[in-house]
Amino acid sequence: MKNRHSKYLQSVAICTASVLLTLTHVCIAQTESAGSSEIDLVALEKKLKEAGNISSSIRKRRAYKDVVRDGEALVEKSLVAAKRFSVLEIIFQCQTKLLALENSDRNRQLLFATSGRLVEAPDKFADLRIEADLLLLERDLSAKKADVKERAKALESLIARYRDTPGEKKCLMMATLIAPKLNAVDLEKKISRALGERFAGDLDVIKWRRGRRDYSYFPVVFSGSFTRADGTSLTFPIDTIGHTSLIYFWSKETPDIESHLGVVKELQTRFPNYLKVFSFNVDELPDSGEKILRTLGLDWAVMRLPGGRESETYRVFATRDPIGLRLNAYGHGFLRSPLTEATPMEQNFDEIRYLSQLQSLLVGDFLVAATDQEEKPVLTVDSVPRKTLDAIQACFITAPMRYRLTRTEALVNYEKAEKLCRKVITQFPEAPDLWLVRNRRIIALLGMWKLAIEPKYLEAAAEEARAALAVNPPRGAKIAPHYCLAKEAFCKGDSIPEQVLAAFIEATGGAEAPRSAYAAAAILAIDVNSRELHSKYREILLKKGNNEAAIWPVVSFLRDQVHSYRLFKPNLYFPPTLARRIERANLRRNPGVADPTLVANGPLQAELKTLTGGVVKLPQATDRMMTLLMFIEPPADAAVDLPVMMNGKIIVDAKGNKKEVPGIMQRTFALVDEHASKIKVIAAFLTDDEKRVQSLMKKNDWPCQTVIAPGGLTNPLVNRLGILSADRVPNIVLLRPDGRVVWTLSGIVHPQVRSEGQGEWQYGILLGMKSNIERYEEKN
Repeated sequence: MKNRHSKYLQSVAICTASVLLTLTHVCIAQTESAGSSEIDLVALEKKLKEAGNISSSIRKRRAYKDVVRDGEALVEKSLVAAKRFSVLEIIFQCQTKLLALENSDRNRQLLFATSGRLVEAPDKFADLRIEADLLLLERDLSAKKADVKERAKALESLIARYRDTPGEKKCLMMATLIAPKLNAVDLEKKISRALGERFAGDLDVIKWRRGRRDYSYFPVVFSGSFTRADGTSLTFPIDTIGHTSLIYFWSKETPDIESHLGVVKELQTRFPNYLKVFSFNVDELPDSGEKILRTLGLDWAVMRLPGGRESETYRVFATRDPIGLRLNAYGHGFLRSPLTEATPMEQNFDEIRYLSQLQSLLVGDFLVAATDQEEKPVLTVDSVPRKTLDAIQACFITAPMRYRLTRTEALVNYEKAEKLCRKVITQFPEAPDLWLVRNRRIIALLGMWKLAIEPKYLEAAAEEARAALAVNPPRGAKIAPHYCLAKEAFCKGDSIPEQVLAAFIEATGGAEAPRSAYAAAAILAIDVNSRELHSKYREILLKKGNNEAAIWPVVSFLRDQVHSYRLFKPNLYFPPTLARRIERANLRRNPGVADPTLVANGPLQAELKTLTGGVVKLPQATDRMMTLLMFIEPPADAAVDLPVMMNGKIIVDAKGNKKEVPGIMQRTFALVDEHASKIKVIAAFLTDDEKRVQSLMKKNDWPCQTVIAPGGLTNPLVNRLGILSADRVPNIVLLRPDGRVVWTLSGIVHPQVRSEGQGEWQYGILLGMKSNIERYEEKN
C-alpha cells in the first residue's frame, strides 16, 4: 500500500507541476476578501515560493512546515470560503512536497487529512481541489487493488464531475498526463478532443499542448481582446465570426518586409472581399505600423500588440515572424509548422455566398423576416403607417437572394433600415406596434456590427434592445432584443454561455418558447464555439417540426451536410499525402448523410406547373418511385446557356475532333439508367418563363419530366428545402416513393472539394445521390 501511494504521489506531483507551470493564474486570483486577509495570503504564497528555492533539504523541510503552521492558523481565523480554500490548497502543496522529501506514514496521513478538507470546496473553487480529489481517488483505488480499466473508468467519471466548473481545464490537462499511463487510448483521444473543442482559444491550453507534442497542423481559435489603432477594442473571435480573416504578425526590421506584405496584398487583389486582414506589428511602434501599411496601399485593420514579441499572444500564436494565421468564418485556424507553411492559402477560401449565408444568420435576419405566417398587429390611428413599415421591411432581403448580395450591398441595406427605423421611433414614440420598428433597428445595427466589424453598432443595438424590453412588448416580440443582449454578454466575456442561453430561452417563453427562440439559441451557440450547446438547441428545434416559414433558412442551414461537417473546425487544404486522401474520402461520403427528421416530417406537399399550364402535385408525381427532384435556376439572359457544371460542354481539339464533357444532369441520367431500380427524375425550373424553359429543354433534350416552380426563388419550397445555388449546380432533393424527403443538396460545397475542380465536385454530388438511393433500398 505504501509503495502504491508513494508511486502515485510522485506521479501526481509531476502532473501538477507540469500543469501549474503553464497556468497563468495564481491562488490569490481566487480570493474575494481584501485588506489584511489578502495580505496574509500573499505572504503565505511568498513563503511557499521561497521555501522551494532553498537548497538544503533539512532547511527546506523546516520551511515547508512553517508554511503549513502559518496556513493552519490562517484557516482557523478565516471565515471567507474563497480564502479558506486558497490557504488549504497552499497547505496541500506544502504537504505534497514534504512527503516527497520525507516519505513517512505521518506525512501521508496529514496530506490525506488536508485533501479531505479541500475536496469539500464547492464547484466555485473546483480548480483548487482537483489535485486533492485525484489523490484521494488513487488512495481508494489502491485500497481495493483496482486494475487499469477500473482506474480509467474512475478517471473518466472524475472528468465528467469537473465538467463546466472552473477546474475543468486543469482536470483535463492533468488527465492528459495520466491516461497514457493507464493505456486508455480511447479516453486519451476523448480528453484531447475535449481540450481541443472546449478550450480551443485558451492561451494556457494551446501553449501547454504545443509544448507536449510536435504538431504539423495545430487547430486553434484565435481569441482575446485587442485595441485597434483608432482606440476601438475588438474581441476575437466573436467580432469577426462570419468573415475569413488573416492575423498577420510582422516587423519593419525584417529584410525585404515590403515583399512579404506584398504577397498578402496580391492575394487580396486576386480574391477581393474574401479576406479581412488584421495587422499585428511586433515592434511596438507608436502607430502600430499603420503609416507603413498605408504607404504600401494596404487597408488592413491595424491592431496594437503590447509587449510585441514578448507578449503572450505572440508566443502562443506566432513564435516567429512574418507569419499569418488564417481563420475561417467560425474563427478557427491552424498553427502550422515550417514544413507546411508553403501550402497555398487560397486553396480553401470560403465562397462569398457561404459567408453571406452565415453572416445573415448570425445577424438574426430570420427574426424580422416577412412571411405570410407572420402575425400582423391590429392597425389603429396611432400605429406606424403601413407604407413606412413596408419601406423598412424592403431593406431586409429574403433568402436566398440575401446570400447573393455583396458585403457592401448588404451593409447599405442595414444602414438604410437603421436610419428609417430611427426616424420612425422619433416620429411615433407611442405607436402600439413600435416594437416592430425597434426589432428591425436592433437587427439592422447587428448587421452593421457584423459586416463592418464595428463594436459601436453592437453597443447601440443593446441600448435599443433594453429600450424595447422596457415597454413590455408581446412575448414573440422579445426574441430579437434578448438575442442582441445575449451577444452583448458573450462579447463581454464574463458570462457562462450555458447560463446565458438558458436565460434566453426562459425570457422568450420558457417551456412555451416558440421555434424561432430555439433557432436563435442554436445560432448563438456558434458565437461561443460550443458544439454541445449548438447540438442541444438544434435537436430541440428539429424535433419541433418545420412549419414556420420565418425559420426555414435556419432549419435548412442546420440540416445542410456541408455546414454541419464544417462547424467548429478549421479549413485545411492537405498536401498530397495520406491525410489528404482520408479527408477527401470523408468529404465524398459526407453528402450521403441524411437527416432522419426530414423523413419524419411526412410527404413533401407542393404544387408545380407543367410547361403547358397544367398542375403537378407532390407527392403524387413520384408515381411510387424513388424520385430525384432537380431544382434548376436558368440564367435571366435568354442568350446564356446553362452553366457547364450543370449541363456539360463540347470540347473541340486542334484537329477538329469533338469531345463531350458531361455535366451533372447528363451524369444523373446515366446513373439512373445504370441503376437496377426504377428512379424518376423531375427537373424543376425556378422561373415563370415557360418559353425560356421550353427553349432550354428543346436544346438539351433531357429525358425527364419538366416542371416549373411558380414564383421562382420566391416559391416557399426554396427556403423550406434550403435551395441556395440552383443557378450554378442542380440543387437536389431525393424523395422516397411516398414523397418523404430522404436527402437534400443545397449547392454549397466544401472548399476542399471545390479546389479539386469540377470533376471532384461532380463526383461528390453523384456519390451523394447513389449512396442515399442504395441506403434506402437496403432498408426497404
